[in-house]
Amino acid sequence: MTLIAIGGGEDKGRNAAVLGAVLAEAKGKKSRILVITGATSYPEDVAKDYRSAFENLGVSACEIVHPQTPAEAYDPAFLKKIAAADVIFFSGGDQSKLVEALEGTQALSAIQEHYRNGGVVAGTSAGAAAMSTCMITGGQPEEADRPDAITSGTGFGFAEKIIFDTHFMNRGRLPRLFNLLAKNPDKTGIGLDEDTALILRADGSMEVVGSGAVTFVTKNDKAAQGFDVRHLKRGMPI
Repeated sequence: MTLIAIGGGEDKGRNAAVLGAVLAEAKGKKSRILVITGATSYPEDVAKDYRSAFENLGVSACEIVHPQTPAEAYDPAFLKKIAAADVIFFSGGDQSKLVEALEGTQALSAIQEHYRNGGVVAGTSAGAAAMSTCMITGGQPEEADRPDAITSGTGFGFAEKIIFDTHFMNRGRLPRLFNLLAKNPDKTGIGLDEDTALILRADGSMEVVGSGAVTFVTKNDKAAQGFDVRHLKRGMPI
C-alpha cells in the first residue's frame, strides 16, 4: 500500500527520477502500469508522453484509459485493466473533472481495493490533488487572504488527513494552504514542487524524491503567521 503524490512537471526523459521511483515501489521494469488520463483535455498527447516515458525506463506494459463520464467507469475492460495493474497512475489536468468521472463508481472502488491490497497509486498535479479527502479545486494565491478565495471539494480519500497542493513553490502557492488549513486545522498541508514527489508507505514512512522540495504545513496558533512550515528535499529525514 503505497501512495505517491507528484507535484507535476516530472522529468519524462532518461533522467526521470520521479517516475523511476514509482516503478521502484512496485516491480521495477516489470511493473504493469495503468495511466488514467481522465483529468486532461489532451488525452492523446498525455498518453503518448507517458507511454514514451515508461518505455524509456524499460517498461513494456503500459495501458492508458481516459474515462470522461461515470458510465465509462463501469466498463468491464477498464475494470480488467485495474485488476491487472501494479501501478495506478493519475495524470494531470483538472482534478474536479477526474473526480466527477470516477466518484462513486465501480472503477474507483476497484482502485481503492488495489491500494488496500498493497498496490501502488500515484498521481501528478491534478492527479495528486485528487488523492486528498479535502481536495483543493481552485483559487489564486494572491487572493488567499479572503476566506472564500480558495475553494475545495471532496477527493478520492487516499490521504484522509492531508491536503495536497502541486506546482507549489513554482507558482507561489503557500498562501493557498494557509487558507484551507485555517478552515481545516486538523489537516496537514503538503505542497509538492514540480519534478518532485512524496512517497507515503504503509509502514508510515515517507520519502521525498526528485529535484525540488516538499513543504509540510500545519496549523499552530503560537507560530509565526499561525502555521508551522517545513521545506524538505531528497535525503532529508521526515
